[in-house]
Amino acid sequence: MYSNIINRSRSIINNSRRGRELSMLSCATGNPIDDCWRCDPNWDSNRKRLADCGIGFGSDAIGGKDGEIYVVTDARDDPVNPSNGTLRHAVIQTEPLWIIFQRDMVIQLKEELIMNSFKTIDGRGANVHIGNGPCITVQNVTNVIIHGLHVHDCKPGGNAMVKDTPQHTGWRTISDGDGISIFTGRHIWVDHCSMSNCADGLIDAVESSTNITISNSYFTHHDKVSLDIKMVAIPSILILFVFW
Repeated sequence: MYSNIINRSRSIINNSRRGRELSMLSCATGNPIDDCWRCDPNWDSNRKRLADCGIGFGSDAIGGKDGEIYVVTDARDDPVNPSNGTLRHAVIQTEPLWIIFQRDMVIQLKEELIMNSFKTIDGRGANVHIGNGPCITVQNVTNVIIHGLHVHDCKPGGNAMVKDTPQHTGWRTISDGDGISIFTGRHIWVDHCSMSNCADGLIDAVESSTNITISNSYFTHHDKVSLDIKMVAIPSILILFVFW
């Protein structure tokens, strides 16, 4: 099974490279993920196509493909009573959602951003920074896509109440200060994210997390500058094209 996934990924990469060589007029860049959606001049009206572009172990992650578009309009954060239009309000909903941003934003979270299943955070078309506070937690959930974010200067949070669904607010102990913490997560895809200068891991995948792809991402300003992977169902993580 795992060898088939790796062989399929290699085939996609080689085919995309051949497409670039065959036609200079083609939109093909040689990057199979980007070529999958950037060749559509109307990609902004067909954002959910991105969910069909994943490769590797996380290729089945559909994120919020089957849900509505949710537009984040407000960069403020309230961990207990998040307002409609904020990123936290979007990610805690129980239904699938494809989350986009109205404009460029710098979001300083007051506590961990605890994501629910079947969510896409799609930063394309905006310059979105999450930093200078606790950052993103993907815990006990499935089918999450995170694309096009700048995540940096992440710090521990916790010893606080945090809302994780519209119906539930719970006590969170102190977090590690990861950029993206994946804890018992399944079908997760992180693409085109810039990760830097976090208190602990840039991306921390632990506790039997599985079916993960991390692609096209840039890791910098960190003493590890790598994934922190512990107690993961290996082989289950594919790291591709770690560049911006």
